[in-house]
Amino acid sequence: MTAARPNAFDHLRRAGGAAPVVVAHRGDSEHFAENTLPAFESAARLGVAMQEFDVRATADGVLVCIHDDSLDRTTDSALRVGPGMLVAGATLAELHRFDASSWHAKAPPGALVPTLTEALATICSAGIAMIEHKAGEPQAYALAITPDLSPRCIVQSFDWEFVATFQRLVPEVGVALLGPTNRFAAMDRRAIEHATRLGAGMLHWHDSELLAEQVDDAHAAGLLVCSYTTDDDLGLLGGAAMGIDAMCTNRPTRMLDLQRRGLRRPSPSG
Repeated sequence: MTAARPNAFDHLRRAGGAAPVVVAHRGDSEHFAENTLPAFESAARLGVAMQEFDVRATADGVLVCIHDDSLDRTTDSALRVGPGMLVAGATLAELHRFDASSWHAKAPPGALVPTLTEALATICSAGIAMIEHKAGEPQAYALAITPDLSPRCIVQSFDWEFVATFQRLVPEVGVALLGPTNRFAAMDRRAIEHATRLGAGMLHWHDSELLAEQVDDAHAAGLLVCSYTTDDDLGLLGGAAMGIDAMCTNRPTRMLDLQRRGLRRPSPSG
């Protein structure tokens, strides 16, 4: 018997309708510093259905929202203590010494690197949290996603073994597989078959490496397809025409505007 699809994917199917789901890449990263609470709050105000963000573990085991393994690019740590400070080598208290938004041209300074718990409290009240594992143990992610939040969460990673382990720990939370990877260079039938065996509900692939036939094959297998990261009108319109279900973008405001102007996926009948 096939297991019931996690609630997050059911919700996405309803949210998408005729248009691809708008996925705010690291929050509203156009107007606010990526992976910060102001970026998540802004995307929630815009009304996006899903927000994607990155998670790593600190030295004291706290899951925090940051993309790079180093603090250099997205905090002022390099200016204050010198370059090369690693997330995995710092405690949460040490991370909170640094400004995580002053580097952004449009964002007001003063934001901190948020914890996963803080991000979920902000995002899940208005939409779905697409949690990208960068580092940290699956058990820590399983503990952070409480039962009341699980219908609003999807956990994904380029590390498909991490996803498999997490899925076994908390099968009620939806999982997605990111690609391409060294083992799965294309979203071909081999990758699709692996995803269905693992119990994933979505494949999340680099936009420039997706073919329309692959999207069709994924849909035939019961999988949703998300693409990353598309910011130009041609890419957004083309992805919709291919039938992609959800699209990561740094410009959620623009994608929402295109939806109002008629951005649509093909009807199931073609």
